[in-house]
Amino acid sequence: MENEVTVGIVGAGNVACHLVRGLQKAGVKIALVYSRTIANAQKLAACSANTIATGSLDFTAAPPADVYLMAVPDQVLPQLAEQAIFPTQSIVAHTSGTQPLEVLSLPRAGGSFGVFYPLQTFSKEKEVDWQKVPLCLEASSPEAEQKLWFLAQKLSQQVVAMPGEKRRQLHLAAVFACNFTNHLLGVAQEVLKAADLPLNLLEPLVQETVSKAFEHPPFAVQTGPAQRGDVSTIQAHLQLLNALPQYQDLYQTLTDSIQTTAGLDPFSGE
Repeated sequence: MENEVTVGIVGAGNVACHLVRGLQKAGVKIALVYSRTIANAQKLAACSANTIATGSLDFTAAPPADVYLMAVPDQVLPQLAEQAIFPTQSIVAHTSGTQPLEVLSLPRAGGSFGVFYPLQTFSKEKEVDWQKVPLCLEASSPEAEQKLWFLAQKLSQQVVAMPGEKRRQLHLAAVFACNFTNHLLGVAQEVLKAADLPLNLLEPLVQETVSKAFEHPPFAVQTGPAQRGDVSTIQAHLQLLNALPQYQDLYQTLTDSIQTTAGLDPFSGE
């Protein structure tokens, strides 16, 4: 195994920005950054020494990389993968939680392909501790897996080989755990606004809830009126939501789900 892996970054969004920062900090050479908007590529390339910016999908005309990481939205990945021209023998990997490995399986003159999926939510303005980010890998060949594994270990202490079906299940679980939870916190903030109360009053409660959920099976430590079958409180909450009717169905749906999981009759609470 070579001691160094040179990387090309395809994309200039949130994931790409954090990859550049993390790889640079880990001492990995970044050969190039691509974006269809050259100004975005130039801005991101400037964050790394000796990295060029390009707006061309013909990567054979740029300094070569061993691994190209396609950190682009899922909806444009298939088209970009079809249009891009990569150097012979390079490895091309995407960072998607849902796209299959085979989306990169176009004939590539001997090149290999893979998945380099970081299980994390990224915002450009917030730093990420890459050492704690699980990196899920899949590859078309043992050689490609070995090189992606070597690169991943430069970034993270949690590197996992994961086939596509499990990765898609993981992504689904992440949507429930991250995206839906964040949305529910937004709903909670809207409810608090009606009483002129700040969101940070909920912070200790939320932190304790999350802590317990990772110490015990989450369903086993469920609390609240739905879990207790407290019909009167549930009805009172629904009446309070008359001021925010867009959230009444959501409250009822979650209440029904909790009661079904607990084995309660959602109509009687017993």
